[in-house]
Amino acid sequence: MNFLSRSFAIFAVATRRLLSQRGLALATAVGLVASIALVMSVPLYTDAVYYRILQEELSQSGQEDAATLKRPPFAFMFRYVGSLYGMKQWEDITQVDTYLTNQGVAALGLPHKFTVRYAKTDNFRLFPTADIAYADVKDPLAWVNFAFVSEFEKHTTLVEGTYPQPATATPEDPVEVAINDAMADELGLQVGEQFMTFRRVELENGSRVVQIPIRITGVWRATDPNEEFWFYRQSVFDNQLFVPEATFQGRISSLLNDEIAQALWYIILDGSDIHAGDVGWLTGSIEQVQQRAATLLTNTRLEVSPYDALNRYRVSTRFLNILLYAFSIPIVGLLLAFIGLVVGLAVNRQRNEIAVLRSRGATAAQIFGIAVLEASLLGAMALLAGVPASEAISRLIGATRSFLNFTIESDLRVAMTASTLRFGLAALAVTLFAQVLPSLGAARYTIVSYKQEQSRTLRPPWWQRAWLDILLLIPAAYGAYLL
Repeated sequence: MNFLSRSFAIFAVATRRLLSQRGLALATAVGLVASIALVMSVPLYTDAVYYRILQEELSQSGQEDAATLKRPPFAFMFRYVGSLYGMKQWEDITQVDTYLTNQGVAALGLPHKFTVRYAKTDNFRLFPTADIAYADVKDPLAWVNFAFVSEFEKHTTLVEGTYPQPATATPEDPVEVAINDAMADELGLQVGEQFMTFRRVELENGSRVVQIPIRITGVWRATDPNEEFWFYRQSVFDNQLFVPEATFQGRISSLLNDEIAQALWYIILDGSDIHAGDVGWLTGSIEQVQQRAATLLTNTRLEVSPYDALNRYRVSTRFLNILLYAFSIPIVGLLLAFIGLVVGLAVNRQRNEIAVLRSRGATAAQIFGIAVLEASLLGAMALLAGVPASEAISRLIGATRSFLNFTIESDLRVAMTASTLRFGLAALAVTLFAQVLPSLGAARYTIVSYKQEQSRTLRPPWWQRAWLDILLLIPAAYGAYLL
């Protein structure tokens, strides 16, 4: 109970002292807000600037076809190329397919937008049905592949016809396929026409012929070729026969023992909330998912990802932080000097009060506690006001065209993060120390020792006797002249 009453007394004294010196308290609070806001504005600004650079770099880096296909910033493309590493059966890729569409997405740790799954076979020769008897000696109409894309119907528009239905197991029944409008125009193909696809498969003890009859049921085009969904340029699909996934895994897979010439997983994540402090765990997650996918299916490669750009982003933000802090050190130093001056004035006005409290039984720890509580109350208010002030300063820096010219239309993403808040808390701790330190000296005196100290005639300090305070005006005046 005694502890609670003493704690309440300390709180009451601290509150009354702040209210009795409202002018000095307000000046101290303004200095604290300015210090905290300036310190936090640096990481806020660097994070916003480099996030914009990161977005632009990710949209263009690592793409040979960047002029015609702009990938989302946080796009991940895992791909297995059978023509390079050996053809596979569907059963060979089921494990990595399940992992990348489920656990792998969760392991990356970002909000998931969508995943595109794509697979195609090796080349088949396309013939009119009447010419199939001469398939080994005649030139085909075209070289084609069977392919499927997940959610194909949601992102395409039929020019004519209907989407293909899953194929039956009867070998004589034609497989329904859809072709794009470029292929239909080039070869003059029509909805309802039937053709035969032909491929000679080499085996260890010879070869065998695979013939798959097809019927064109639809001609399609991309609803929006620039949509995030499309992982390749549209010209890549000019000679591909699109079938339902059930047809690919069922009818076509049953006829071939090497149906996977290429398998692709295109994962789009939302990285709009990524900050410099998040890059470490994100690059680690990317490495983990990449290694796991390669373990489940050897030679599965991560061909598109933000990994390299994220590492460059992290290094660049650190460099710019150091550069901006180097420029802001004089300003922060002046603010700390201002805070120390104001607090010193306040403590000088309170010396007699502190001495009376010490004489009436207050301990040095209680005087120290009162000073800490005063500084904490001012610091808490300063931190609350410093957060929006730091965001405003960051936006103002982003709008700077030249000296005192803030006319740039800035769209920087300025958002407070935990790491930026830690900078503010560190600045608050430094300013708290600057506020509390003068009170420690004053707490040494009782009313008797304080009056004795006042009654003494003290010589001026040595730096005043050496006229150093006057001499310091010379560089200050010279600096003002140059400015």
